[in-house]
Amino acid sequence: MSAIMASSTPGVGSPGAVRALQHALYRAAKADPGRRFHALYDKVDRRDVLQRAWGQVRRNDGAPGIDQITLAEVEEYGVARLLDELEAELRAGTFRPVPSRRVFIPKPGTDERRPLSIPVVRDRVVQAAMKIVLEPVFEADFLPCSFGFRPKRAAHDGLQVLLDESFRGARWVVETDVADCFGAIPHSGLMSAVEERISDRRVLALLRAFLRAGVLEHGSVRRPVTGTAQGGVISPLTGK
Repeated sequence: MSAIMASSTPGVGSPGAVRALQHALYRAAKADPGRRFHALYDKVDRRDVLQRAWGQVRRNDGAPGIDQITLAEVEEYGVARLLDELEAELRAGTFRPVPSRRVFIPKPGTDERRPLSIPVVRDRVVQAAMKIVLEPVFEADFLPCSFGFRPKRAAHDGLQVLLDESFRGARWVVETDVADCFGAIPHSGLMSAVEERISDRRVLALLRAFLRAGVLEHGSVRRPVTGTAQGGVISPLTGK
């Protein structure tokens, strides 16, 4: 990994260092589509990455997990104190995610309810740190026609493509939907796909731990072997 970090890259902890890291990872992945990254874990537990991850979690707001600890209570406890603890646990290999809290929300246009899984705040921060490091690697493999769950892209951008193509004379739109897509993803298949790009054993173990953490529903913990919990910070990445 050190080979992709140019001497002009801002130092760790300096403004722009996290963005420079992401750009370096993206360029390396784009330059070599067959490359498997073996040294990423020490980027996940970097303090500036964890700090950026906290900022993202705080901006997204969100409800508490099974421990009922709110974001405001974390701030009262001390953000630096929390990040110190997470950094130490990650480096020691003792960090363990806990089950997410399962809630159901109305599904627009139907009588169905959509299941959401809400991780505790500390797990959301670690998930965000993983997403910061992993997303640039997988972004390099996506085609311009892909819009789902990608940075700086949204459904409206895809809609604009449809409009542009219709003005060029296209007359057909094919719509398909995968039933319960997030819930049906097999963990073994997902990890096999991730391993096509990632070979860092500690990163893979941490991702497996989040997949296996399960959800607390009706007082009992369920740990299915399929699905990536919709509602977690990292679920959009694993659902892509």
